Amino acid sequence: MSLFRAGLPAILLGSALVLAAPLAAQAAPVDAAAMQVRAETRLKAPTTDELTKDQDSYLALVSRDHPLDPANYKPKDLRTVSGTGMELRKDAATALEKLLKASRKDAQSLSVLSAYRSYDRQIALFNGYKARYGTDYATRISAPAGTSEHQLGLAADLGLSSGVCDLKACFGETDGGKWLAANAADFGFIIRYPSDGEKVTGYKYEPWHLRFIGVDQAKAMEKSKAETFEAFHAALVKASKVKPPTAAEIKKQRESLLILRFLPPYRDWSIGFDFAR
Repeated sequence: MSLFRAGLPAILLGSALVLAAPLAAQAAPVDAAAMQVRAETRLKAPTTDELTKDQDSYLALVSRDHPLDPANYKPKDLRTVSGTGMELRKDAATALEKLLKASRKDAQSLSVLSAYRSYDRQIALFNGYKARYGTDYATRISAPAGTSEHQLGLAADLGLSSGVCDLKACFGETDGGKWLAANAADFGFIIRYPSDGEKVTGYKYEPWHLRFIGVDQAKAMEKSKAETFEAFHAALVKASKVKPPTAAEIKKQRESLLILRFLPPYRDWSIGFDFAR
């Protein structure tokens, strides 16, 4: 067997390692959470614009730090959630109906307390809390108009049909609250304001508040172990900025491999490998 024949595959392997070094360095800024998000969402990876500019996106981030623009935004595809007098966007309404049906099969009696709220309705609600509790506390439990997820038509507040622990933290300790936390992702929802997330989300623990982001993304968030939607959203944005190599870049890499085939040391690269079998 000639030295060239023995060493060629190893030369190619060495070339691949040489080429991989700059690519690895280029990818270094992407943290583990972003890489996990990329792996879980590769089939329908959201774009940067979808994540940061599209208020119709199921992944839109809305908060006091990320207000709606225009402030009186209203979704176009609202419909009534069956069995309630409340509205959500079409896909979110369908998902919530399926969730409620599944909860009944598991002997949990849940009801919808609130869903889509208009800009004007949110003004009245927030002003009422502010008059009752003062501005500081009101901003911990309610969103000023133009900053509410309810205005997106993707959020719903649920409670027990009995009314026990309605809109209270103790809902999370009820059987219904535990069922919701364990099963929400199967229907595309997340518990938007977790118990240890107030410093990030700006809101007290709300185990009753669901946010629809779609089944794939809800599952991806669950697997990523992100503690808040803010953290998951930031990882998605970071992952969306890592661009795959273009056809021209791939061609250039292949041409580099052809050149490196004939560069020494052939024998050193072949040590320990036997590809002629």
